[in-house]
Amino acid sequence: MIRNIFLLGALSLILACTPAQVRETPAVPPVPVSDRDDVMRIHFIDIGQGLGVLLEFPCAAMLIDTGGEQDAAFDSDAALIGYLDGFFARRTDLNRTLALVALTHPHIDHTRGVAAVVRHFAVQNAIDNGMTQGSGGAGQSELQQFARDHAATTHYRAVHLDDITQPQGLTDAIIDPIRCASIDPQIHALWGQVAGDPGWPGLRFGKTPFQNANNHSVVLRVDFGKSSALFTGDLEEPAIRDLLQRSEASGALNVDVYQVGHHGSINGTLPELVTAMSPEVAVFSMGPASRHLTWSAWKYGHPRKEIVDMLEAGITRRRPEIQVPVGLAGEKFQPQRITKALYGTAWDGSVVVEATADGRLKVVTARATAN
Repeated sequence: MIRNIFLLGALSLILACTPAQVRETPAVPPVPVSDRDDVMRIHFIDIGQGLGVLLEFPCAAMLIDTGGEQDAAFDSDAALIGYLDGFFARRTDLNRTLALVALTHPHIDHTRGVAAVVRHFAVQNAIDNGMTQGSGGAGQSELQQFARDHAATTHYRAVHLDDITQPQGLTDAIIDPIRCASIDPQIHALWGQVAGDPGWPGLRFGKTPFQNANNHSVVLRVDFGKSSALFTGDLEEPAIRDLLQRSEASGALNVDVYQVGHHGSINGTLPELVTAMSPEVAVFSMGPASRHLTWSAWKYGHPRKEIVDMLEAGITRRRPEIQVPVGLAGEKFQPQRITKALYGTAWDGSVVVEATADGRLKVVTARATAN
């Protein structure tokens, strides 16, 4: 009996220690890129189930969201900071400074790494949708408080939909603080916090669409000469329809690179949006289906087959063929062959899109390179 108690105690100690040991994930190294200094690079960082996108310009860098997934198998903070450390080791001219940190909305898979980012790097400007409630509200509040505490060096603004009066979107010196001498990037906000309930129909998990922070996501369009990209955070169907009504006619949604909305969720992309964008490249930011854990891509069924099929039908550019798991529902996947220019951090590791001012794109991934 004493021997059994000892064995059980030892086993409990091992099990208690294992998650902490497993979570010490190696830092994700930056993807090797070309030596060109006249391109915009969009780094979709592999931070598991979540979003973290670094935009690199000839004279500056900005970060959209801070991941990510933190569980017994993965530490998104370590992955994000490891990637950024490696990036700044190459771009020493930037002095470990982010010209802009943009948070799309206060969910933890988008704000988890805020404290780590502001602790390790200088932040000159910060934007979000002004909200503080939600699973990631603490992270978004942290960014707002950091800006208040460092008001002399960090400028902040909340992006509200009421302030976006032009179809081309809203811009100012905080939303777009980057001024490069060779090619000046253009950054516009197309969506933000919605002031009053538009009466969007439906109820999900006991919440109306208006009560869901996803539908208040800050949506950003970034232009670099003739190259362009759209970042929609986790915007869902009712808000996407309103975004289309507000912006489609102006061409503001017509872009080359699409951050696939809501990690490839069934309600994060619409056929009409794909038509309006006509993207050349689409990138999913999600965790692998192999991690059978709560709050994982496996649990949610990301990316959904319907969205993969929709983008495969709407994109003509091709990629090296790959077979990947796609979601039929939560916890249910099937293999699918991908031949169009769809990439995913769970499939490819970190993904970098190099975009030139004359509109040419090159995709580089942690596991392979595609022209």
